[in-house]
Amino acid sequence: MTHEGDPHLKSLSLLEELIEEADLDWAKVLDPEPLSMSTGLPVSVVRAGLSRRPMPQADFQQQVAQRLAFLRETRLRPDGGQYTQAEIAEGAEVTPQWVGELLKGRKVPSLELASRIEDLFKVPRGFLTATPSQALNRALEERLAHEQARQLTGLRELKERFQLRSVAFRGAPETLAAMQDLLNHIVDDQPKST
Repeated sequence: MTHEGDPHLKSLSLLEELIEEADLDWAKVLDPEPLSMSTGLPVSVVRAGLSRRPMPQADFQQQVAQRLAFLRETRLRPDGGQYTQAEIAEGAEVTPQWVGELLKGRKVPSLELASRIEDLFKVPRGFLTATPSQALNRALEERLAHEQARQLTGLRELKERFQLRSVAFRGAPETLAAMQDLLNHIVDDQPKST
């Protein structure tokens, strides 16, 4: 059940503030499909978390089985095929039968084993074992860092373009686009030297 202590809520609030301040596209930044791909959560669960509704919790064994099945479907071998149980077993240093039991939700991996499986599929630590809120939080933190970096890059580009050492406004435009428009107007209003 979603409640105030869910880890993703703080990151979601920070991201929403940035979206508002920077006038970003809500639908693009908080698109549930890419968030689903990076978390292993079904799109419906991601949507619930983004709208602060309760995020369904699966039994831990079933969660691990679902996320491992998700990885097999979405993280393919270099040749484009799905990893077989034998290939997962080899990468995790267990038997193919054990992987089969894991996929059926009858076994739970140790943290060490989960880490080896996550390494095989090149996903972050905790991908298999994080609660839905923890998984969504990680994805939202990554999105927040990405959007903050884009804002800083945009500001650097404006400073270089207009040959500014620093930028300080009173009543500053809230977005980089508005700031660029203002600087363009200032430059365009300057008398041309001949």
